[in-house]
Amino acid sequence: MAKRLSKALRGKRRWIGLLCSSEFSERDELRKHLRTVLDDASITSEVRLMEFYPSHSEEAKISFLSSKFSETFGYAVVDIPHTVYTDVRLLLDREDSMAVSLLQSFTSSGKIRLVRERMGLPSQTRK
Repeated sequence: MAKRLSKALRGKRRWIGLLCSSEFSERDELRKHLRTVLDDASITSEVRLMEFYPSHSEEAKISFLSSKFSETFGYAVVDIPHTVYTDVRLLLDREDSMAVSLLQSFTSSGKIRLVRERMGLPSQTRK
């Protein structure tokens, strides 16, 4: 069995919590759309969709964020390499981001647990 890289040697990353248009009902739809949006902005680094809760899911309905908005949104958590974090955040944090790309950055952190808490999403237990 191969040794695991130490924390210092692993690549640095950030987690971004996204609001997603209710248009996305499947994880693969959102993954492909996110890749297209990033490719159009010339961001070629690997970005991983870690969690997705469509607008019709129970998790999205009970999130405290759903009471803050008049519209219904899905929620996603994305893993971004630290090297492209600023570019991705600028792209998805614009005022017209939801209208243009159907995605809007809501929060970010170096810890996924904090992103989940800020978005009112269920915490995942590691097995």
